[in-house]
Amino acid sequence: MGARDDVEGWSLMVPAAYDVLWTATVLLLVALTVGALLVWARRRESASNALVHLALILVVPVLGPAAYLAGAALDRRAANRAAARTPRPGRG
Repeated sequence: MGARDDVEGWSLMVPAAYDVLWTATVLLLVALTVGALLVWARRRESASNALVHLALILVVPVLGPAAYLAGAALDRRAANRAAARTPRPGRG
């Protein structure tokens, strides 16, 4: 027979569990950062706030994008509540 990791002449290339875990972690971090940057690009805010938020997203690796997305979700929820309380013309 051959080496223990040889199967019919082919060498098995199975990554170790920690390699898979690190790859998944990096992919999640990149996805979180890209998502936060997309939300940041769509929002309208003052230049100083935009720069502070951009620095937060890019400089603080995990907490920055997560905090920005959480804050954006809270702002959107508050805006939706305010819009629901505002009476529309022609109604009521």
